[in-house]
Amino acid sequence: MTYGDVDRVARMIPTRLGITLDDAKADPESELAEAIEADEQIRELVEKAEGLEGVTRHSSTHAAGVVISQQPLDEIVPLQRPQKADDSGSVATTTQYAMEPVAALGLLKLDFLGLVNLTVLAKARDLIAERHGIHFDLVDIPLDDAKTFDLLSRGDTAGVFQLEGGGMTRYIKELKPSALADVAAMIALYRPGPMEHISTFIDAKHGRRAVSYLHPALEEILEETYGVIVYQDQVLHIARTFAGYTLGEADIVRKAMGKKIPAIMAQEKEKFIAGALNQGFDQELADKVFALVEPFAGYAFNKAHSVSYGLISYWTAYLKANYTAEYMVSLLNSYVGHNDRINSAVAECQRLKIPVLPPSINRGRTEFTIETGPDSSDAIRFGMGAVKGVGASALEAVIESRDKAGPFDSIEHMCREADMGGVNRKTLESLVKVGALDDFGDRAALLESVDRIVGLAQSEANLKNSDQSSMFDMFGESVSAPLADIALPDITASDRERDEWERELLGMSLSNINILASLLTVTDSEHIVFRSDIQPEMAGKKVSLVGQISNVTRRFTRQNKPFVIATLGLMDGQIEVFVWEDKLEDTDGLWEEGKIVVIGGSVRTRDDEISINCYEAGEYAPPTDGSTAGSDDARIQPASQMNETPVSNGQESPPAGAVKENGTSYSNGHSEPTEPAVVDGKTNGSVALPRETNGAARATQTETNGHSKPATGLAHSQAQVPHRLNLRIRETDSAVDDQMMLDDVKRKLLDYEGKDEVMLEIASGGAIYRMEWASIQVSVCDELTDELSSILEGAGSVSVEAVRT
Repeated sequence: MTYGDVDRVARMIPTRLGITLDDAKADPESELAEAIEADEQIRELVEKAEGLEGVTRHSSTHAAGVVISQQPLDEIVPLQRPQKADDSGSVATTTQYAMEPVAALGLLKLDFLGLVNLTVLAKARDLIAERHGIHFDLVDIPLDDAKTFDLLSRGDTAGVFQLEGGGMTRYIKELKPSALADVAAMIALYRPGPMEHISTFIDAKHGRRAVSYLHPALEEILEETYGVIVYQDQVLHIARTFAGYTLGEADIVRKAMGKKIPAIMAQEKEKFIAGALNQGFDQELADKVFALVEPFAGYAFNKAHSVSYGLISYWTAYLKANYTAEYMVSLLNSYVGHNDRINSAVAECQRLKIPVLPPSINRGRTEFTIETGPDSSDAIRFGMGAVKGVGASALEAVIESRDKAGPFDSIEHMCREADMGGVNRKTLESLVKVGALDDFGDRAALLESVDRIVGLAQSEANLKNSDQSSMFDMFGESVSAPLADIALPDITASDRERDEWERELLGMSLSNINILASLLTVTDSEHIVFRSDIQPEMAGKKVSLVGQISNVTRRFTRQNKPFVIATLGLMDGQIEVFVWEDKLEDTDGLWEEGKIVVIGGSVRTRDDEISINCYEAGEYAPPTDGSTAGSDDARIQPASQMNETPVSNGQESPPAGAVKENGTSYSNGHSEPTEPAVVDGKTNGSVALPRETNGAARATQTETNGHSKPATGLAHSQAQVPHRLNLRIRETDSAVDDQMMLDDVKRKLLDYEGKDEVMLEIASGGAIYRMEWASIQVSVCDELTDELSSILEGAGSVSVEAVRT
C-alpha cells in the first residue's frame, strides 16, 4: 500500500489517548469499520496492525528519570548503554526494563527535570541589571502585572514557556487570563482527557455558561476551576468527601484509574460506591460522581506541578512584556544550535519591531547581544557563534584583540591586530558569507580573496612570534609599519547568492527578513507576512500574503500546460505558491527571484503540507512618501474584500494531471476513463452512473462533454425556487486521488454557501449509494456547476433539479 493509502486509514482512528483498534472499530463516529467491510486490502492492513498492537516499537531514554538503589543496580536489573549520546554528549547507563517493571522491583525512580527556561530567566535578569541597574529576584516579580496579562490575552506567546504553539495560543487568547491561577489551570487542561473541557472552563470564566455541580459538596472543591475537574488534588478530595477515603487511599485509587485495567477499575468502583453509601449519598449520585472522576484520574496534573509551571510561564511573559529586548536576546542565546527555533525567535523580534542585525566582526560577539541605536532604540546583533561552521572558541581571541585595539579599519588591519590563529579557511568563508566582514568589502570579492587573507594573517602572526625587528620597530610608536595591501577584485555578490549563503549558514535569509520587516509598517493587518499565521485549519480560506520570491520552478501538467511553483519567503519561513495556466498568462513576468509580491489566493493542505493556490498577484511597490500604501496598481486587496469566486474563473485546485517533479500527482491525477461497459445489466470493473435516480425528474440538459448543466441559467441572487445540487461521483482505484478530489469539491461548495440542498451519488463496490450532504448547503448557480464539472472531469457529473414543496 502507498503511504497515502495507509495514512488515510490511520486518520480514521479517533485521536484519543490509549485508544485501541477495537475501540476505533466500535466508535460510531469512526469510518474504520465501514472501510474494513468495504475494502479487502484495508481489512488485511488492520489485521496485521492488530498483530503488532502493543509491541514495544523502540528503546529510548527518559529525559529526566533516575533510578536509585541501595545495592549495585546490575545485581537487580539488566543495564545497557544507549547507542547515541544525549544532548550534552554524555552516554548514560540505562536500565533494560521500562519504568513499570523497574517500579515493580522496588527500585526508586525520581525525575530530575532541568528547564532551559530557568537559565533564560536568569540571563535576562542579569542583563536587565547590567543595562538598567535594576536588581531583583524572580520571586519579587509582581503577580498582578497588567502588561503581562495584556500580552497573554493578545496571544503574543512566542517564546513564553508552555504557552506557545497554535492550539495553546488560541485558548489563551480566548481565556484572557487575569490571574496566575488561570495560567496554571490552562496548563493543566491542555493535555489529553481534560482538553475537551477547555471551552467549558473558558465560557464559565467569562459568564457565558452557568457553573453547575452534581452536588453542593462539590462546590468547595471545584469552585476555583468553575466546576471543571482540573487537578489531581481535586480527584483526591472528591474521593475523600464522597467515599470517606483518606488522602493516601484516594491516591491509590487515582493510580489504579490511571492504569485503566478493567478488573481493578471494577473493584475500585465497587469500593468507591460502597464508601459513598456509607457517607449517606444515594446510589445514583455515587455512580455519577465516579463517572465524573474516572476520565481525569489518569491524566490530570497535580496542582503544585501546574502552579510551578504556571509561575515560570508568568515570569517569562512578564520579562517579555516589560524587558522585551533583554528577554528575546536571552531566548536567542538559549536556542544556539537549533536553527529552526532561532528562525522563529528572529521573526518574533521583527514582529516586536526589534531589528535583528547581521553578524559583525567589528561590533558583534559570539553570542547574541543588544545594541542601542542613535535614537536610543534597541536592536539585536546576531551572534557569530550561531553561524554554522563557526565555533565560538575560534573567535574569542579575535574579539579580545578587537576590544583592545578598537574596531578594525580594514581587512589588512584585522590580519595584523587580531589573533586569528583559530580562524581557518572554512571559518573565514562562513563569516564572509553571512556578512560579518561587510565593513571591509563585498562578500563575493572577499570570498575570492580568502586565501590571501588567511596567508596575510599567518604572515603577521609569524612576524609577531619571531624575534626579528623591522626598521619601523626602531621608531617605536611614532611611526606605524605600513600594512600589506590586499586588492579585492571588482565583483559583487547577487541578492540570490546572499540569500542562499545566509539560509545555509544561519538557517534563514537575514537580509531578506530585514527587507520583509519593513512590510510590517506598510501592510495592513489583513495581509499575512508571517508563515506561522497560516494554519492547516485555514484550508480553503482566501488569504492575502506579502513576501519575497526566493525560488521559481516551472513545470508542465500531463496535458502539457505550463504552471509555476514559486517559493514565497515570509517573515518566519517559506510557503509554496502554485500559479496555474490561466493566472500565469496575466502574471508571467512577475515570477522572478528576489521580487517582493502581493498574492491573493486560497490555502490548500495536502499530506500535512500547506501551500497557496494563486488567484491574483502583483509586484509590491514600497511607498516613497512615508505613507502606508504601495502603488495602487501593485497592491492586492485583502482576502476579506476579494470576489467570492476566483478571478477569471481561476482554479482553486491544481488541474487534473498536474505532476510533481518526482512524478507523483499534485491533484486528482485522473486520466480520461471511458464509460464502463455494461454486460447483462452489470458493469465491467466499475459502476455506470444512472442519468436518473429514484425516478426523480431532472431539470437538466446534457452537454456533449458528458457533464450536466442546469437547463436555465441560475445566478447567486436569481434562484427563485429551492434547488438540489446532485453530484455523481465514481470511485476510482486510487483512494488518495479520490480523497483529493472530494476535498476540492467540498472547498468549492463552501465558497458558494446558501440554502440549496446537496445530494451525493457515489458509485462504489458495484453499488450506488445516494445520500444527502446535510452539513453543506449552497447557492446554486452556473459558475458553481461549471467549476464542479471541471473538478469532476472524467470521474463524475453535476446536475441541478428543482425541489418540489
